[in-house]
Amino acid sequence: MTQRGFTIIELLVAVAVISALLIIVISNFPYTRLQFSLSRVTHQFAQDVSRAQNMALSAVPYKDSFDVEQNVDGYGLYVDFDSLGNKKYIIYADRNPGNQQYDALDYVVGTVDFSSTEPEIIIKEISNVSGNNASVNFNSSNLTTTITQLNAGQNSVIVVFALASDLTKTKTVSINSSGLIEVK
Repeated sequence: MTQRGFTIIELLVAVAVISALLIIVISNFPYTRLQFSLSRVTHQFAQDVSRAQNMALSAVPYKDSFDVEQNVDGYGLYVDFDSLGNKKYIIYADRNPGNQQYDALDYVVGTVDFSSTEPEIIIKEISNVSGNNASVNFNSSNLTTTITQLNAGQNSVIVVFALASDLTKTKTVSINSSGLIEVK
């Protein structure tokens, strides 16, 4: 008699291996979830910078809350620890004639607040600038990229995102004065 099938020993070994793998995956799930949250926020920020850059390059007029087209001199992103905190940033349209930085006269295209969707993630620091804020502006009339408060000798701003529970786990977005956006 030659019948094919599983012995009870083979079945128990297979169940033990699958159980061990499940335990490993389940025990790592919270850390993996946090890593995905960090990646999501970082990539969303880079996409928002790219969105502002694309709106400036295509010279899209801004429509205000009354659906009236406003001429703008560019678009940009603004990060400020003091007034916005470490979980928000602003996408803005630079009112024409523009000063190539965010100010109270500019149109706010959107305020991104990731505190409710990704509460474990913070903006840890803004590097290569003096102060606690930075404005990255893409000018549509002369196609330049302006970064406010950039330190002497620097050509890029680096925004560092981190896990609030472990500040050593970071991801960065670098925007240089040529308009190149890099996620690391």
